[in-house]
Amino acid sequence: MSYPEYPHSSFPEEICDLPGMQDVSATMRPVIEQYNEAWINNDVDAMAAINEKYPNLKKSLFNADKFNVLLDGVKATQKFFKDDVNAMIQDVAQKTVGINDNPSEEEKKLNSYSAEKMDYLTGVSIASNLSIPVTAWSSDLTYTFKSDKIYENDQVNVYFSSDSMVAAAKAFIVVKDNTGEGNLVLQASKLPKSALNIRNIEVVRKNG
Repeated sequence: MSYPEYPHSSFPEEICDLPGMQDVSATMRPVIEQYNEAWINNDVDAMAAINEKYPNLKKSLFNADKFNVLLDGVKATQKFFKDDVNAMIQDVAQKTVGINDNPSEEEKKLNSYSAEKMDYLTGVSIASNLSIPVTAWSSDLTYTFKSDKIYENDQVNVYFSSDSMVAAAKAFIVVKDNTGEGNLVLQASKLPKSALNIRNIEVVRKNG
């Protein structure tokens, strides 16, 4: 990317190759005087001949070409920082500390997760204040809660309300593994004696 309105500059696609200059040496002073005399006399041919004979002379002359290269370089730099630097910063951030929710082991060294991914890594609430009546338990002492927010490999955490913790513990209730996408299955060792209240159900998602 460069700016067509500044044709003498290739920034920011490339660093501009600004021509170097040097002070006039004692040996080059007579040549400069010849060149200035030709310029005063409007002798373009003599000026061209001197330039051809002494190519280093250009390093001591500040002309329109050098000024235009310098001016376009300055303008291109200003335009970049005014209009395009935010996009560059975002692009660099994506490439160097990229947002990739499914990085390889090598990419994890230079990777950031999205805010959504970070939420799921710490646990996202998918239900709250849920009551499980005694009649909701099946004959095999399981209770199934369905939600499209549960993926197949998610870890699902269930937090019982304080008034139900003792009853849940006495029924030896655990969260079953490998119950398929969309399912949370609680397994009890014996039928709870009363309704159980769940304060919160959270999903922890490590794979995507």
